[in-house]
Amino acid sequence: MTTQRSLPTVIGPTENALRALLTKILSSTPIKTYSAWVILNAVANAGPSSPNWKHSVADALKVSNSDVDTSLGELRDSGLLTDDGTQTPLGITELAKARSAVASATAQLVEGISEGDQQMARAVLERVRSRAETMLQLQH
Repeated sequence: MTTQRSLPTVIGPTENALRALLTKILSSTPIKTYSAWVILNAVANAGPSSPNWKHSVADALKVSNSDVDTSLGELRDSGLLTDDGTQTPLGITELAKARSAVASATAQLVEGISEGDQQMARAVLERVRSRAETMLQLQH
């Protein structure tokens, strides 16, 4: 009789493997950290002129606003963002290349997995994430 693994023993190693894969993909770019990746995407999608964008990014990353500011400084130092927090031409180019590489890796990851199974995985993970965030809010 086989025992099924508990959800944490599946989610944890999966998260670690995906983060390591993303880090490896990003290692050939000036986008060196997961936080930098998330922030650069947020700037590209919403822009620094959107109200509360830094707070939204901090909340998504589960870090403080000062951690976001530190990553913003690193992105400016790397030439990916300007002093006012907008993307530089280099930032636009490097983010596009990184997104393309991530899309290619994602396609390989889900190859052979039916759309129905992918949808179920998304739904379950979304529910687990939502509950975890609710639990985090209740602990404050």
